Parts: sequence; C-alpha cells; structure tokens
Amino acid sequence: MTVATAPTTSARTDDGVTIAYRVRGDGPRAVLFMHGWAGSGAYFEQTLKRLDLTGLRLITIDMRGHGASDKPETSWSLDRVAKDVIAVADHAAAERFVVVGFSMSAKFAQFLPCVAPDRVSGQILIAGCPASEIPFPAETHQDWIDRAGDRAKLIELTRWFLTQQVEQEVLEAWADDAIKVPRVVLDESLKACLHTSFSDKLRDVRAPTLIVGGTHDAIFSPEVLRSAVQAPLKGARLVVLDCNHEIPIERPVELAGLMEAFLAGLGEVSR
Repeated sequence: MTVATAPTTSARTDDGVTIAYRVRGDGPRAVLFMHGWAGSGAYFEQTLKRLDLTGLRLITIDMRGHGASDKPETSWSLDRVAKDVIAVADHAAAERFVVVGFSMSAKFAQFLPCVAPDRVSGQILIAGCPASEIPFPAETHQDWIDRAGDRAKLIELTRWFLTQQVEQEVLEAWADDAIKVPRVVLDESLKACLHTSFSDKLRDVRAPTLIVGGTHDAIFSPEVLRSAVQAPLKGARLVVLDCNHEIPIERPVELAGLMEAFLAGLGEVSR
C-alpha cells in the first residue's frame, strides 16, 4: 500500500524542546515508531509504505537532536527519552500505543512500559538493543561519532550492516538526515544506549512483545537477541529474517507482514 508523505507537526516537552512527528492513518490503533542512531522517523518509510493502514494510526518521531526536531546540545537519559515520547503521544492524543523501537531505540522502547505501563499496549523491537549495558570498544565509539557531518563516511558505516541489496537513494535519504545530527547528539545518544541498564525492571513488564532480528546481524546476533532481549521478557516472540541489522530497509515487506500479524493478534482497541 502506498503511503503518502505525511505533514510534520510537533510537540513541546517539559524542558521546552520541540519534537517533530508525523501521523499517517486515522484508525484506533496507534503505533509509535522510534528510529535508530543518526536516523529520523523517515528511516521507516520503506516499511510504512508496505503496511495496510486499515485500523491504524502510525506516528513516526524525530527524536531530539534528529530530523526536524530541536537540536539542543544536552545530555540524553532514559527518562528524558521516555518523557519526549510521552509528550508526542499526548500531543497526538494516543492514550495507548504500540511502540516500535529500532536498534538503539529498541532499548528506549523497552523502558517505556517500565515507567508508563498504562500507556504501552505492545512493543515491537527490531534489531533490538538489550536493556542491559553493552560492551562496546572505545575506539569504535570514537570512529562512529567522528563520522558526524560526513555523508560518505556515514553511508559507509551503514553499508557495513547490510547483506541485502538496498537502493542507493534509500541510503542517501537516510544520510540527508544523518549529516544534520550534531556530533554531541550522536555521542550522547550512543552513550545513553550503551551505558545504561534497567534489566531488573523487565520482570514487571506485561506488554506483548515481538522481536525481529537478522540472521547476519553484526551488532545483535540471533543468539544475543534470544539471551539478552527475549529471555527477560515474559512471552516475547523472536523472528529471525535473512538479513543484517538494517531490517526496515533490507526486509521491509517481510517486516510489514510481521507487524501486521502482531497488531492483529492484539485484538480490537477498546474505546
């Protein structure tokens, strides 16, 4: 199904930062998308245009410092990200929503039902980061943030995590946003992802969970997803696709199908 470009609107957080977001569809089921490192809500376009919008309202967020959102040079934290997402949900009148988190934002997505369980009706974690701290070489961290503002080097980094063919224009569209993310934001968001842990809180999470991984994922392998993401979440289902880390652009058709089946399995939305 072709998804028309959605207009951008914005919500203001309690610390005065404007968070941009877009809405497609007007169904009762709100689905809120959180992008990965250096991305924006536009990263999900290849998947969104394959989704049947019947009954759905898709909300894609540009996290602070990314896309069309304000770019304050401030520290990131789990609580700060959660407050930003809830501010968008409130502004979009999404009392309850399914949260979709990709890569680093799969970690931030998992934090939401820990602090706002009454708001999250389900979670879809794509190539997902565990809730625990993540070992990550300091030199790799430095290399990633040193790519700030350099289109060629950012695209090169993304290509390392592809095993399926992705059109160059899709990578260029991602880079259009990535080069605008300030270096400090790339650094702080990565630190928030790597050096925080709330694993002890997951035992109380009851939100239905779908985890989607890639067979060849060079960051979070299927084995890591099983042990560090699936195991702590009661009843979580893991599906592994033939691809690498960049699942929303490598396998958008299959991902859309998995999402539709998961959402349908949640039943009708109570009004």
